[in-house]
Amino acid sequence: MKELFCKSIIIIIVILFITISNGSGIKESSASSHIQTSTSTSTTTTSTSIIKEMNEKQKLYSPREIHLALTNNDDEMVVTWITKGRINQPIVYVFKGDCSAVTSNSNINNNNNNNNNNEHNSFNISIGKSIVYNGLEGYVHSVTLSNLEFGKTYCYSVGSGNIYRSDIKGLVDQQQQQQKKKENKNQEEKEEEDDDDNNNNDLLRWSKWISFKTKSNEIDHVTFGAFADSGTWGDVHEVVASMSRDESLTLAIHGGDLSYGLKEEVWDTFGDIIQPLASRVPFMVIPGNWDVKEGALQPFVNRYPMPLVYKQPTIEQKRISPSSASTTMTTLQTNPNLYYSFRYTHVYFIMLSSYDPYSIGSQQYKWLVNELKLANSMRQQYPWLIVIAHSPMYSSSTGHGGSDTTVRTQLEWLYDVFNVNIVFSGHDHGYERTHPVLAEKVLKKNHNSQYKSKDGTIHILGGTGGATADPWFEEQPNWSAIRESTSGYTKFIAHKQTLQVTYLRMNGTLGDHFQITNEFPNLDSIKTSVHNNNNNNNNINSNPSEHTGVFLLFFALIVFVFPICAYYKLPHLIFSTLIPKPMISNKSMV
Repeated sequence: MKELFCKSIIIIIVILFITISNGSGIKESSASSHIQTSTSTSTTTTSTSIIKEMNEKQKLYSPREIHLALTNNDDEMVVTWITKGRINQPIVYVFKGDCSAVTSNSNINNNNNNNNNNEHNSFNISIGKSIVYNGLEGYVHSVTLSNLEFGKTYCYSVGSGNIYRSDIKGLVDQQQQQQKKKENKNQEEKEEEDDDDNNNNDLLRWSKWISFKTKSNEIDHVTFGAFADSGTWGDVHEVVASMSRDESLTLAIHGGDLSYGLKEEVWDTFGDIIQPLASRVPFMVIPGNWDVKEGALQPFVNRYPMPLVYKQPTIEQKRISPSSASTTMTTLQTNPNLYYSFRYTHVYFIMLSSYDPYSIGSQQYKWLVNELKLANSMRQQYPWLIVIAHSPMYSSSTGHGGSDTTVRTQLEWLYDVFNVNIVFSGHDHGYERTHPVLAEKVLKKNHNSQYKSKDGTIHILGGTGGATADPWFEEQPNWSAIRESTSGYTKFIAHKQTLQVTYLRMNGTLGDHFQITNEFPNLDSIKTSVHNNNNNNNNINSNPSEHTGVFLLFFALIVFVFPICAYYKLPHLIFSTLIPKPMISNKSMV
């Protein structure tokens, strides 16, 4: 009995030992599993955090505010963009053809055996320069694309980093793509995932592929849009979207007051808003009154480089006559010289600065006269002469007190002499179009909106870029053909013989339409008109000081020279010398 009891006790102890041992093993296994899970979760979280941090860092180098501009050379285009971080060098990939061959998810080859319709045999890689200016927390990059052909579509992408992009086969060093042999399948998959992350990070430095079309040759027509006074609020998004949807546009012109910003953040916002349009067509601008204010001038000049006549500001002396003082004071004035011209398929554009001196004798005035002369000498090739200036000669808006009569007094007669077809302005927020007009006198009214190029200059107020509309004076002037308070853009279609002008509201409806027919098939009538007007107005470039010299010379002749000659009988002596005395014969004396 005792032996049986002892055996039972031993069996129970063994069973308890085994049970306790198994329980401890389960706990250890659970703990080990928990540690592995925690470690795996921690590793995943760390990897995600690292990737996110890398992506955020790469975004510092991501291109934004991309836009195009023309240069003084017909076969060039400048691409400009902003990055917040410093890059080693700005690069543009470009090829001839549309962008259907490239997407963000597909690779393309760089070879000469491409049989598609895109015409591209190879990529061109252009490298540019970067600048900074006071107040900008970032960098402005510009690259010039050269050797572009007339009337062709090109596809481009901007960025930085390795000059050989990871998304383009044939341009990447093949040896960089080779991977070492993997020990096992899991290691291979892990390395492939790492490669994908590196490629994605690299591509964050590049923009998407964007297309643009170069200007047509002289046998085709050209279509462009113009607007002014945009800002970053109001209807600017809708106006830009409306223009971006118009695939016929190959050029966009802004008549000043781009962002209304005095801080860099506002200019960043405007650049992002305008990018869908300005990255697709050349975006040519002139300054408005807000663009030359302190805090705005530097962003305007550096972010939107134009082919200016003078690349640097000039300093000149300016005489001031205070009303309370009898003496004249002299001060120094800095002129930014923000004016230029360019030619674009049938159209000669003169881009004036309303905020550089433009009075008779000023640097801009002299340049303007020479440009008008040159434009008229090239009228066979460029029959349409259009002037862009922010401040309007004709406006019945109360926004800034109506027409700028100071500009009108100085420049309007020049436009009449040289047969300027259109003057496009902004400043006041609304749309208004005049009849052909000179000194507020209507030269021709046509209810069918059909004009001829000899009828006179038509003025368009196009402050319809999105800023809040200004009210009108109650009485509409006689010279005003149409006016309305809407947002939109003015569309021009220039053929050799006709210029069609349409105002399109941002919702796509028609606001105004007129057409001008070219009456200058040759240069004879233009040269005769200019010659006659030059004679009537003496010398267009003459300064008041030159007229004063002529007057003093004439005064000296009357007061000093003529009396002396009369005293010494010089006229009589000269007359006697030149005309001999008559011979009298003897017969006549008899």
